[in-house]
Amino acid sequence: MSYILEALRKADAQRARDPARGIHAQPVASVSAGASDARRIGKWAWGALAGLIVIAAAWFWLAPDSAAPPPAPVASVARVEPAPAPASVPPAPATEVLPAPPAVVVAPPAAVMVATLKPRVAASAPLAATATATPAAGPLVPVADRTYTLADLPVDVQQTLPKLSVSGGVYSENVAQRMLIVNGQVFNEGSEVAPGVVLEQIRAKVAVLKFRGLRIAQPY
Repeated sequence: MSYILEALRKADAQRARDPARGIHAQPVASVSAGASDARRIGKWAWGALAGLIVIAAAWFWLAPDSAAPPPAPVASVARVEPAPAPASVPPAPATEVLPAPPAVVVAPPAAVMVATLKPRVAASAPLAATATATPAAGPLVPVADRTYTLADLPVDVQQTLPKLSVSGGVYSENVAQRMLIVNGQVFNEGSEVAPGVVLEQIRAKVAVLKFRGLRIAQPY
């Protein structure tokens, strides 16, 4: 840049000296040629100076930006995802413990025994609703091998017959195994179940009682 300024000063000094050269001046042609060269050199010098100034200004404005350190990169913060909640495990179904079924005891069937139990029935109650009690005008005369029901008995016999409660009985081909439950006690054939009342025979589902010479059918 100092070379350019020196050339400009020389050109200006030469132009300043041209008018005062007088007789020492060179021919017109030489002076014109020198002036043209000086003008060209001056134009070139000024153009070069202007270019240098533009370059210096550009460097001055751009240098701070390039010299400034680049901003530090922002460290990316890793996003922490919350841990997934553990899957809920359904509780194991409770095992229902069923009580053991009661043991069933199978009784050996009797060869020829039939057991029949019925609710306690009062011996003095009428046997059938359809039966009509007809009181006898006189004392009832026993008939051989006839079996009466409680409803067929005369009123005086029904009133004197002891109250019997038959709750069950057992019939078997073996006479010794036959039994009748009267008033909570077990009786066999030929036993007196109540005062004046004899258990004459035990049949299937019916017992034959004898009272005052009359045979009375008593179901069980």
